Amino acid sequence: MLRAVIGDEHIKWKAERVRIGKVTNSLLPPSQRCRNQTTKKPTGPFQREKLLLYLEETAKKEQDWEEPVPFSPGIKRGEDVFEPKEEQSTKKEAGGMEMPIELDVDEDDEIDEALNEAHEKDLVDLAGILGMHNLLNQPQYYNALKGKGQDETTGTTFRGVIKAFEPKITAEEPENETDVDDCIRFAFQNRFCCSLKVRISRGYENLITQMRRSFGLVELLETSPSLRVLNIESNFISPELLAKLLRATLVTQHLIEFHAENQRAAVLGNQVEMDMMLSVEENESLLRVGVAFQSMEARHRVSEALERNYER
Repeated sequence: MLRAVIGDEHIKWKAERVRIGKVTNSLLPPSQRCRNQTTKKPTGPFQREKLLLYLEETAKKEQDWEEPVPFSPGIKRGEDVFEPKEEQSTKKEAGGMEMPIELDVDEDDEIDEALNEAHEKDLVDLAGILGMHNLLNQPQYYNALKGKGQDETTGTTFRGVIKAFEPKITAEEPENETDVDDCIRFAFQNRFCCSLKVRISRGYENLITQMRRSFGLVELLETSPSLRVLNIESNFISPELLAKLLRATLVTQHLIEFHAENQRAAVLGNQVEMDMMLSVEENESLLRVGVAFQSMEARHRVSEALERNYER
C-alpha cells in the first residue's frame, strides 16, 4: 500500500539521496558507496575465457588516438614544462662556514707571497689540516684538526719541543688469593648452577706445584655437570695440559666457554693445535674458545665448529 501511494519516482529519488550520502562517507568501502546501475538481465552464465577473448579482440579492433604530431625518432614533441633549476653556488658565505677562511689565489706568485708572509704558527695549522703529521707533534696535529689554537704547551713552531705526558699512577692490584682446592671442592658439590669461573692462583712457588694443582681441572671437567665457564689466567699451563682440558670437555659436554687468553706467549705447536682443533669439532656445546692458534687451518676449522654450535 505504501509503495502504491509513494510511487516509483519518489522511491528512486530517495535511493539517490541515500546514495549521495553514502558517497560522502569515506568510512564505507567502495562497494557500498555505489549503487547497482546494471538494469540489463544476464544473458548467460559467467565464462571467464570468453570474456578475456572478447576484450582482447575488441582492443585489437579499436583504433589508436590520433596524435597532433606524429612520432619520429630523435625529435622531441611538445614544449618543456619543467624549467631547469638554477645551479646553486657551491661557495658558502663566510658566516656559515665552520672556519671562515676564504682563499682567492689565482697565480703562483700570490701563493708564494702568501706563504712567505705567513706566520709559522699558521703554517703549523695548515700542515695539520693537510695531514702532514710527520712534521708536527701529536698535540699540534690534533689541535689543528679540532680548530684549536696552538699555545706554548704544544709549541707554535715546527721545531718546538714538547714535554712527555706524565703517566697516571694506578694502584697495584692485590694479590690473587683464590684457593684452587676450594673452587674444585665447591664445583664437586654443585654449588653453582649457571656458571663457574675458575681462576688458577699465580702465587705458587714453582712450576711443578702449579702443574700438579692444575691436573685437578681435568677431573673436574670430566665429572662436574654444572660447570659452564672455565677461565684460566695463568702462564704456567703447558700446551699439553690445554689439549687435555679441551679433550676432557667431551665427557659431559656442558662447558660453554673456554678461555686461556694469557697463553699467547707460549707456542702450542702444530700437533697440539690439531688435537685441540679436533676436540672443539667434536664438542657440541662450546660456543666460545679463547685460545691463540698459530695455524691458519686450526683457526678456520675452530671458527666453523663454533658457528655450527651456534646454529644448533
